[in-house]
Amino acid sequence: MRAGPRKNVFFKSEDVRACIVTCGGLCPGLNVVIREIVNCLYFNYRVKTVYGIRYGHKGFYKYEWEELTPESVLNIHHLGGSILGSSRGGFEIDKILDKIIENGINQIYCIGGDGTHRSIYELFKEISKRKLKITIAGVPKTIDNDIPIIDKSFGFESAVEVDIIKSGNNVI
Repeated sequence: MRAGPRKNVFFKSEDVRACIVTCGGLCPGLNVVIREIVNCLYFNYRVKTVYGIRYGHKGFYKYEWEELTPESVLNIHHLGGSILGSSRGGFEIDKILDKIIENGINQIYCIGGDGTHRSIYELFKEISKRKLKITIAGVPKTIDNDIPIIDKSFGFESAVEVDIIKSGNNVI
């Protein structure tokens, strides 16, 4: 099934409380993805509450959450890295799920590579076990392009392309 906007959705827009987290290493395009998730939720689905989780999984329980709006993400696509920061590790499922429930989150957008997607699956199993009405979307991000099923992840092209700039006799 292809991703994209749907005519019929499970959650009422006014009830949605979403969060976005970037995990793993950095790669080009993270801020573009964050910006587009926020704008899609806001403009296509009229979702008003979207939080950014800082510094990967541990950001769910260790750091303050940042509210993201179309205004706050307006120009982030011009910046490198991730406005949310990113990190590996910190996947403590009970702590993460406790904060998600405490903040009334029902949509989670996890941007990361193969390790992040393995953790998403573990989180999904726990959410299902507890019969919670929370959905998770995994956005594949890897310069290694090693996530099964997808043809090419964002970040991959920039990892394999090299621009040669000639400056006089020097190649930079």
